[in-house]
Amino acid sequence: MSSVTIPETMKALVQHATEHKAEVREVSVPKLNKNEILIKVAYVAQNPIDWKMSSLGMSPPHSILGFDFAGIVVALGEELANPNVKIGDRVAGMVHGGGFPDKGSFAEYVRATSDLVWSVPSHLSLREAAGISATLATAAQGLFTKLDLPYPVFGTNPTPIDNDPTNWIVIYGGSSSVGLFAIQLAKFAGYNVITTCSPKNFDLVKQYGADVVVDYHNPEAAIQEIRSATSAQLTRAFDCISAGNSAIVCLQALEDADEANDKCKLVQVAPPSPEAEKLASERGIEMSRLMALTLFGNALTLGPGFTVPANPDDRAFYVKLNKDTPTLIAKYGLKPNPVTDMPNGLNGIQEGAALMQAGKVSATKLVYKVSDA
Repeated sequence: MSSVTIPETMKALVQHATEHKAEVREVSVPKLNKNEILIKVAYVAQNPIDWKMSSLGMSPPHSILGFDFAGIVVALGEELANPNVKIGDRVAGMVHGGGFPDKGSFAEYVRATSDLVWSVPSHLSLREAAGISATLATAAQGLFTKLDLPYPVFGTNPTPIDNDPTNWIVIYGGSSSVGLFAIQLAKFAGYNVITTCSPKNFDLVKQYGADVVVDYHNPEAAIQEIRSATSAQLTRAFDCISAGNSAIVCLQALEDADEANDKCKLVQVAPPSPEAEKLASERGIEMSRLMALTLFGNALTLGPGFTVPANPDDRAFYVKLNKDTPTLIAKYGLKPNPVTDMPNGLNGIQEGAALMQAGKVSATKLVYKVSDA
């Protein structure tokens, strides 16, 4: 392994030994396995899964929390699958935070798999890059592996936008972190996008590419608006909220199964309710759930009785996505989420977790500066 000077210990946000909470502690800087690199973390970003892993008992004691990060490569392990990565490179990515005692992004240093990080283009700040990986991956996974939209990257030229008025997708929760990326990727793939959000975020989602925006507060009106805008020919829906009546709105807005040219599909980011499962079955709609954790490719255990199975195909997709992310940014104009700078670095993450848990974070990504890397 080649490297620059690296300390023996670092500060990290670690799961408490006995309670469902986290604390900043001094821990050992992680050692590298094959196909791993060490990154000095500059910024980290917060996702709902971070507080859920800690507060809902899914993280084992002493595990380092955090998924998203951006920073500078400071050490290289052996047998790298990505031979292009070099010490000094600016990279971003996600790791399975809250699962291991030596792998989590909420730390001064993070070890990551060499082919599961992406090179940050020179015009993009590490601050902005920190909040991209997990939610971009979730959006891409839903659109391209579950809903079968055409993958948008072919060489260096963006796919022309298809203006066929029947070529629609609905993205429920367009102002969410996943939703803002899903809107952009769907447009890159040639689809027209109708999305739901609160009226205060209408202008934001339009800036990210939404063609039609619907207020979700009146479900029946939202269903009718979606069906009207899509000429009742909608076959694809992405539910980025997956709570309350979001799935029901999507299911009712989709085209009738016996009239569809292909099977209607809905993908969700959380398990479906029994009511939604029943309606999907009655209407002949294929409903699936996605988890970004499958993108790591290996089997993962999240608490008693809950195992994420190994999925090599998802990992191969994620390798490709990381390779293509700089193209999506530089050539297609993929924009990061709006950023809210949070104070106190690693020590401030618990404050952000409380805000997220209370539902007080909307249309922004909470980002924390860890170092001047």
